[in-house]
Amino acid sequence: MDEILPLRSAVLRGGGPLERALLPGDAEGLGVHWGTWLGGLLVACVSLYEVASGDGVKSTQLRGMATAPELRNQGLGGALLSVAIEDWEARDDAVRPLWCNARIRAVPFYERHGFVGEGEPFVFPGVGEHLRMTYVGGSL
Repeated sequence: MDEILPLRSAVLRGGGPLERALLPGDAEGLGVHWGTWLGGLLVACVSLYEVASGDGVKSTQLRGMATAPELRNQGLGGALLSVAIEDWEARDDAVRPLWCNARIRAVPFYERHGFVGEGEPFVFPGVGEHLRMTYVGGSL
């Protein structure tokens, strides 16, 4: 977690205190985390968390996907996401479905990796416009 927070903070929260990059479940050691390192430096990360809706229905949420800005569009994030999804799909005990709240600018990225949008875009205050997306499988 100590390695993931600075990258999440820089990419997803515009810098500032690392605590702002903590996601529900991080402090408790929940979630499964993947990373890509280059030269000993974490340059991409993604996390999956089992979550429950208000009515108790469980699912898996993809959160905290980040790639260092200077290394975007080189396939690192896509390769990392593919590994995380392959691991999730291979687990018999993985809670389904898999979904995420994608930043609008990242929607095409998630579509290329088998996610489809649901509903209308919405705004996370202080973060920006998002679209809920669900994984349907395969690359589109």
